[in-house]
Order: sequence, then C-alpha cells, then structure tokens
Amino acid sequence: MMTGVSVIMATRGARLGIRVTSGVLILMVVAACGFAVWYRQAFNVWPGQGASARVRWCGRDYESFGGPPRTWQQITSQEPVPVHAVGQYPPLGWSRQELFAAAAPRSQRLAVSRSLVCAMVVYLRTGPDEYQAYSLEGGP
Repeated sequence: MMTGVSVIMATRGARLGIRVTSGVLILMVVAACGFAVWYRQAFNVWPGQGASARVRWCGRDYESFGGPPRTWQQITSQEPVPVHAVGQYPPLGWSRQELFAAAAPRSQRLAVSRSLVCAMVVYLRTGPDEYQAYSLEGGP
C-alpha cells in the first residue's frame, strides 16, 4: 500500500523525468535550427533544397547569371585545363547535382601555392548533357 510520502516522491520523480525529456527535446530543436541556419549561410540554400543562383566551392561563391545550359562539348572546348567532377552540390539532400570545374587536382594546386587557386567558372550538371555555368564572385 502506498503512503502519502511515497506518492509525493513518485510524483516528483515523474516531474523530473518530464523536465529532463523536455530539456533534451528543446536542445535538439535549437541544435537543428542552428545547423539549418549555418547550412544556409555556408551553401546559400536550406538543407534539402537544390542549387540556387549561387553555389559555393573551394571556399568561394559563384553566381549564375542564367542563360541557356551548355553541353559537355561546349564547356570542355572553352577551358584550357581538363574539366572534371569536383563534388556534389549542395552537399546534403536528395536533390544533389554534380559540380565540375576546370582546375588541377587539389594536391597539385597546393604544390604551386599555399593558398588554394580556384577555378574562375564552375559548372553544375542540370540534366543529361546540360551544364549551368557559375562565375566566380569578387574576383581572384
């Protein structure tokens, strides 16, 4: 049989559990919101969104000014060095697209200079044999 004291202790224990659970849930929501805001700042899109008019690669921002998509033949014939895949953009989400740049591999770029030399234009694959050009913002 429960006494009045044991009922009070059980109620206090339940309240403590609710408080701890509430605190953990609040921390998780704050962390998720903080991550989403950081991701938006770093990659110019919210988590889960596809690429927008701006992309980020090599620590720099690139902007697309529209125009028709280009073909692989068009972009490779315009570049003095080979164009190759440099990653996915945006890095998280289900709508990622392959990002290409005309740049030497990272190890070769770092061998020439301690600072990373970035490409002036990057290309985002938007469809089969369709690539959208993005130009470097702010100059070299």
